[in-house]
Amino acid sequence: MRFQKFGHACVLVEDADARVLIDPGAFAQGWEDLRDLTAVLVTHQHLDHLDLERLPALLAANPDVVVHTDQGSAAVLAEQGIRAEGVAAGASFRLNGLSVEAIGVDHAVIHPDIPVIPNVGYLLGGRFLHPGDALTVPDRPVEILGAPTAAPWLKLWEAVDYVRTVAPRIAIPIHEKAAAFPQMYYQNMTKLAPERTAVEIIDDGEAREY
Repeated sequence: MRFQKFGHACVLVEDADARVLIDPGAFAQGWEDLRDLTAVLVTHQHLDHLDLERLPALLAANPDVVVHTDQGSAAVLAEQGIRAEGVAAGASFRLNGLSVEAIGVDHAVIHPDIPVIPNVGYLLGGRFLHPGDALTVPDRPVEILGAPTAAPWLKLWEAVDYVRTVAPRIAIPIHEKAAAFPQMYYQNMTKLAPERTAVEIIDDGEAREY
């Protein structure tokens, strides 16, 4: 698989069968220029994961793209005249030859007084899990994890313990734009990760293959 990060939680995942963009949000740059996309996947409706201003132009430039989202985001997009298929935990589908499974139900609690919204993570090709804004532990081993790093709903020890619990072969830090000094988070995650886990920091715009 080839991964290209566009900032925060936005990642392009490619294999021989598909080009899939996950969470094209307002804190990420450059994704709006992508072409030949197979699908766009959205974990939840927050603007740092779903940019309603730039998304329509991306979809217009990729006329064959399909959009899959959590059920809450599907309703939000429908109000904008954008068709998206809302999926729930346990759903599975294929994007050409690439398998996708939906994992997880709710966004992490930000504050008890803030309503919890739907959040669904995606497991691509049985290898890469993007959990969105949740610390959903999959019911099977995961080789590559998009590891939430900094957020209003997340403490550093929670981020580290999530990586320890999932224990992937590779952890790619995502969701770091909430931190003024993300390197501090990267250093601690690297130092405290399980021995079997390599923490791979991908700069914005950089591509890696695993």
